[in-house]
Amino acid sequence: MDRSKEHNVKRTQLENSDQAGSQRQAYGRRQRETHSPFKKYIPLLFIAVIGILIARQEIPAFRDWWQMTFSPDSWSAQNTCRQAVIDNSGRGKYLRVLEPGEVHDTSDGPYVEGLVVMELGANGFEQRVEYTCYLDKQGSIFKLNRKPGGNRTESVEAGN
Repeated sequence: MDRSKEHNVKRTQLENSDQAGSQRQAYGRRQRETHSPFKKYIPLLFIAVIGILIARQEIPAFRDWWQMTFSPDSWSAQNTCRQAVIDNSGRGKYLRVLEPGEVHDTSDGPYVEGLVVMELGANGFEQRVEYTCYLDKQGSIFKLNRKPGGNRTESVEAGN
């Protein structure tokens, strides 16, 4: 009988030592997790950055918000040029912006190159029109060039 008691005691000691070892391993795992709590957020952060880059390219409202927030001078030049195009066309309700254009800074003031719009033509079909817009240092329109889908260029000068 003594033997069975000794055997039971050894078995419980072995079980207790196994449990203690697993507790030590779990403690080590917890300790490693506390050293890098942001590690589990890295994939989420990566997906968010990719989503923002795609949204800037594909969603016009997000692109406008981004530009208005992070480069307001460029946004105001584009917005002024867009408004001048709407005023110049006389058909503002039948006009949509395809490409907002690229803003370039010069010593005389910014200019917006490649503002592409689709407007409803006289024949009832949409036509693609490209504008180049020059602004003075104060941000008002100096010159607006209209390049229809063809090869002809019209120039409209702003009156002071």
